[in-house]
Amino acid sequence: MMANVQKQQMLERDDYLRFRLPEALKERFKLYCYLKGITMSDTVREMIEDVLSKENLEELLQEKLLQEKHRDIPKDLPDE
Repeated sequence: MMANVQKQQMLERDDYLRFRLPEALKERFKLYCYLKGITMSDTVREMIEDVLSKENLEELLQEKLLQEKHRDIPKDLPDE
């Protein structure tokens, strides 16, 4: 079992996200992580995982597809 977990971790490569933050917010976040003894990367990763664990992506996808479908229907078609 442990070998499978290690193999999976080896297959998952880290990637990078770049995003902009106000400098003051970045510095507060950096200080927070320092005071908690955790890295900024680990903290952001945990926050993303937390958000995703609370969402049903399948449901969100269906809602988005419905919105797109309704958006693409011309409004000037006569009712049948």
